[in-house]
Amino acid sequence: MLKEFIGITSPKTKSLKLLYSLIRKLGPVRINTLSELTGYKHSTCARLLDELVQEGLIYDSGIGESSGGRKPLMYVIHPHKNYVIGVELTSLYTTILLLNLNLEIVGIEKLKMSSECTGEYTLDYITSCIDSLLAKHQIAKEQLLGIGIGVIDPIDREQGTFKNPHLFTAGGWENLNIIEYLQKKNEILVLLDNGINLAALAEYRKNHWKETDNLTFVSNDLGIRYGAIFQGRMVSYKNDIDDAFGHMTVDIHGRRCTCGSFGCLQAYSSIPAIRDEVVRKIKRGKYSILQERVTDSGEIDFHHILEAIEEKDPLCLEVVQDAAYYYGVGLSNLILLLRPDVVICGGALIPKPLFFDVVSQTAQKRLRHNTQIQTRIIKSTTAYEIVAQGAGCMILDYFTEEY
Repeated sequence: MLKEFIGITSPKTKSLKLLYSLIRKLGPVRINTLSELTGYKHSTCARLLDELVQEGLIYDSGIGESSGGRKPLMYVIHPHKNYVIGVELTSLYTTILLLNLNLEIVGIEKLKMSSECTGEYTLDYITSCIDSLLAKHQIAKEQLLGIGIGVIDPIDREQGTFKNPHLFTAGGWENLNIIEYLQKKNEILVLLDNGINLAALAEYRKNHWKETDNLTFVSNDLGIRYGAIFQGRMVSYKNDIDDAFGHMTVDIHGRRCTCGSFGCLQAYSSIPAIRDEVVRKIKRGKYSILQERVTDSGEIDFHHILEAIEEKDPLCLEVVQDAAYYYGVGLSNLILLLRPDVVICGGALIPKPLFFDVVSQTAQKRLRHNTQIQTRIIKSTTAYEIVAQGAGCMILDYFTEEY
């Protein structure tokens, strides 16, 4: 029935869609609350809810507390009525998730991108994984609502293509319409969007939409990016500007950035910048346990640095602390501009020691005199699959939310 919620629909179907959306957001929720929020009469609301129950879209959670009489019905959506596929597609890994309607991971497949992972090879692999995931979990193809794709690299949404296909080791990505190819292979809805926006969407839908409609997600990996939810809507731009956060100036006399400017946050706090600074300090004579593990400092990669951080290597901790300080400065600027209620920090460094604490403390210290700002800064809950979960969420939103 969810597929009937899109397009031109009758007033009754619109009412069913509204109730389903509210239950998805607020559940477990009582009929009295739904009646108040929609303005529907209690009898009308009860009749519509009964229809959603009969269709298997919602059910009584059984957790209502009685005040002396019969326990009230507390409605929630049925998470296994339908499923969605969420995909994160990058030049390093492709992640394919089978998700239920609560965005919980039912099954997962990963592909390490190599020289054989051409465009068609990768998209065929995604299709093959979808078929095997459905078969493994005994889910009918008819229960699948669609495939959501999240990508960090710049995309042409109208053409469904990558703007910089040279970032992939293998060829075959030039002018390859990802949406069209997967739709033809799977005969199902396919949507494509910016990965960092989808990470923000997933965090919002999974954890925060009962408390706020204004949220920002920031990520620190190979690049520094942000995505935003404003008034309950995912903020998208025709020309992707998610990397604007990374090119915010934090030191006007600072290091040269890859963009050609000087003092960008990217040049201090990104993974490549941290790696380069560790190598530079070793070459200048500073000691690190990394010197015992590699014969040439040029061989040091970020995985070595992550291990050294865990072992509290003084040099790596010093570099990471400086990177976190500049990240906190940039984050305080972003908060001043966007004024979100919540900022969620994601990326490879967030689960590691030191980095998040320094970022949070620095940003809060710089904002402490602005009493109007009460932004909470927290860690992402599922740092490694959050983009793919957001891609699946985009599909579910397409059917259930009004835009």
